[in-house]
This record gives sequence, structure tokens and C-alpha cells, in this order.
Amino acid sequence: MELWITLVIVIGILSVCIVVSAKKSADMRMPFIWGFNTLLPVALVYCYFGEGDWPHKALIISFVVIYLLRMNVVLTAWYENTAAAKLNEIINPAKFAGLSILLVNIFGWIYCLPFYWAADLAGPFSYLEYSAVAVYIVGTIWHFGSDYQKRKFKQDPTNKGKIISTGFWRYSRHPNYFGDFLIFVSFGLLAGNWWGIVAPLANLMQYLSDAIPKSEAMAKKRYGNAWLEYQRNVKCFIPGVY
Repeated sequence: MELWITLVIVIGILSVCIVVSAKKSADMRMPFIWGFNTLLPVALVYCYFGEGDWPHKALIISFVVIYLLRMNVVLTAWYENTAAAKLNEIINPAKFAGLSILLVNIFGWIYCLPFYWAADLAGPFSYLEYSAVAVYIVGTIWHFGSDYQKRKFKQDPTNKGKIISTGFWRYSRHPNYFGDFLIFVSFGLLAGNWWGIVAPLANLMQYLSDAIPKSEAMAKKRYGNAWLEYQRNVKCFIPGVY
């Protein structure tokens, strides 16, 4: 019971902070920064109350910290190259507060849920932990690598008005999203049971039902026939599959 009360308090405080921040900034950047960074305090709460050993808890925190270090770079220094930066054009600022609360609660309650079970594990690492590390590394390379390539592409003035279709972007129209999904798959594997599927499944649904359709619509409007050609030649999300 203490665990859940603590989580309610922590996520509640973050929800209030994010609403104030979003209203003051009127920028989509703040909801995303607060939403992603909710992962760390919630993970720490699970680890504090969990009955597992320190190697398992250290693995959880390492996954989260490395992920957030990278995401905070993307959401600050590289923000202008992200699809989130363009959402200001299609989302009314009056809705920022509600979206902010939604993001904090999704990250806090759903995306972190595998840590509830992972923080109770003890003993030698199983094939699941080693699989989680492998998937996490691949996801990190795919996620950060594609964002880095996009930034370098956008910084070249000769590429203005062009679609990036090299590197990771020749295998998928949204390789950064795919890499992010793999990271949440690794979170799910840490749980050590089937309940861990909650986080990657929720992440996948968010991408397929919201983020990707919005991004595709904006790209079609901006690039026209060039984007339609890119759609015909390159898979949407999972390289070589979909």
C-alpha cells in the first residue's frame, strides 16, 4: 500500500508541475520533457520499495538514466528537428495542460509498470535480463542514431526541402520511433513475466494510433508527391515488415 500511495503523490506532484510549466511556456517541448523525465522518479520509487537485489535495481536505473540522458538532448538541443516541434502548429495551446497530465500519467503508470516486477527480482540474471540488455542496445543505437542522422541532414542547407532517405531512414520512415519501441520492449523483458508486455504494447499503440499518423500527415502536407514516393519505397515502422 505504501508503494502505491507514494506513486500517487509523486505522479500527482509532477502533474501539477507540468501543467504550470506547460501553461507558462505554451510550447509542446515542456509536456514531452516532463513526461519522459517522469520515468526516473517513478523507477526510483519502485526500486526503493522492491524486494529484489541491487544488481537488478541497478539495471533498471541504468536503463532509465541512459535513456533520459539521450532523450533530454533530443528534446532540448535537437528539438527543432523533431516531429514534436511541429505539433504547435496543429494542437491548440489551450489543450497543452490536458496533454501534459496525460503524458505524465502514461509514463508514470504504464511505461514504468514493468519495474514493479523487475524491482522484486533477485539472484543471477536470466536469459530475460540478457535479452533485455541486447534489445536495449539495439534500440538505443537505432533510436539515437536515426535522430543524429536526421539532425546532421537538416543542418546541411543543401538538403532544405528534401526528405532524408539514407542511413537508418532508408529502412523505415520512422526509425527513431522503432528504436524507442525496442527500448520499451527491453523494459518489458526486465519484468520477467508476461505482464511486462503492458509497456511496449502501450508504446506501440501510441505510435500507430497517434504519433505516426500525425507525423505522416504533416510530412505529406510539406513534401507532397516526394513523400508519397518515399511511402511507396520505404516501410513505415518496422524495417522490412511494416
